[in-house]
Amino acid sequence: MGWIRGSKKHEPALMRLILRDEALCVPVSARFRDDAKGCTLYVNGSEDGARVQECLLHTSHGLVLPILPEGGRDCEELRSKLLDLRPPVHSIMGVGSWVRRIQSLMPLSPSASVEYNLMTITADEVQPPATQFFSPVIRRASPSDAEALFPLQKSYEKEEVVINPHIFNELQCMRLLKKSLQEELIFFASKDGLPVSKAGTNARGFGFDQIGGVFTAVPERGKGYAEAVMRVLLTFIFEEKHGACLFVKKKNRPANSLYEKLGFKTVGDYVICYYGI
Repeated sequence: MGWIRGSKKHEPALMRLILRDEALCVPVSARFRDDAKGCTLYVNGSEDGARVQECLLHTSHGLVLPILPEGGRDCEELRSKLLDLRPPVHSIMGVGSWVRRIQSLMPLSPSASVEYNLMTITADEVQPPATQFFSPVIRRASPSDAEALFPLQKSYEKEEVVINPHIFNELQCMRLLKKSLQEELIFFASKDGLPVSKAGTNARGFGFDQIGGVFTAVPERGKGYAEAVMRVLLTFIFEEKHGACLFVKKKNRPANSLYEKLGFKTVGDYVICYYGI
């Protein structure tokens, strides 16, 4: 066993690793489901492909996505591979202990790190709504809704995603929004003809979908829009998948409370760390 470049012969063993607890690694399973386009795979496994204990994906944007359930010893072999990655590591995302293990092998500390709760839910865990449940008109978004949804997406990214709002890129934001509207499940609620709340998937795995981009315009918060949109989204997800997951900032109590009300359970911590920003 050792860290080597993954290949087709590793796919059966890699599938077993991923599906052992897919809710912990949907960003990996979604990319693997899409043939890992734009990614390089490294595995801690056997040369013949029969065994894979751990793996990491390195994307063309410098994102590292690890699956490290064995908790193995940090090794110079993996450290060397991380330092040789091109483009260099820009960010690491995943279960907290996995990310920290990769961090410990990097020559520099991250310039920023954000901690989240990782939460999951299955169809039979969804809690019923209150008797007087708020039910606005909600519909699935399509690519033609990009312009209307852009103000919400821009506000979401500035508030929840972008580490330095001063270098926010509107063109990139619109490009990624259009891509998501083509590939993901996204639903939104409107008021007076304008979108005021949205939620969607951002990674679609084999048995689990990951939810992200949940956001309500500031003046409309606390009125039930996010819960209503989330319930519709979950209904559609469970038509195809066994479960859903998401990660939410630990300090965001309103969001954590909403997800707990819906039936989500915290299963661990999740971390995204950034380098060179």
